[in-house]
Amino acid sequence: MLHLDNNYIEELQNPLWKKKREQILRRDKYKCVNCGAQDHLQIHHTQYHYYKIAGYKKSPWDYHSKYLITLCQKCHEEGHRLYKIPMKYI
Repeated sequence: MLHLDNNYIEELQNPLWKKKREQILRRDKYKCVNCGAQDHLQIHHTQYHYYKIAGYKKSPWDYHSKYLITLCQKCHEEGHRLYKIPMKYI
């Protein structure tokens, strides 16, 4: 299971994230881009952006859509288990 800190969980309740999430789901036709499942969909960041000077990660909704994909819960968890998400320092 994915480990999410409390701050990130709160960010996922933000209306800005909910709007961005809906945009990505719509773009991906409400299907997992990996297996085609239509249940338990989540949005995956293909890379994280970290502001070095300021010392914090970019807010989830501030990412360009090209860095976000729709995955089902199973594929999302498996991807995090198999691959490290790259961090881009900006």
